Amino acid sequence: MRLSWPQHLETARVIERVDEEHRGVALALMGVALLLLAQDLLEQEKPPV
Repeated sequence: MRLSWPQHLETARVIERVDEEHRGVALALMGVALLLLAQDLLEQEKPPV
């Protein structure tokens, strides 16, 4: 896992507090954060090799 669950939550909280001027960048960063979360969750579901 690249980020722990608390780190994922903190990332989301920081991004949601961004002002309107930087909203587009914040949404892009949230997309990246969600992609990382999805990859981390899929990684956890894989059976050990």
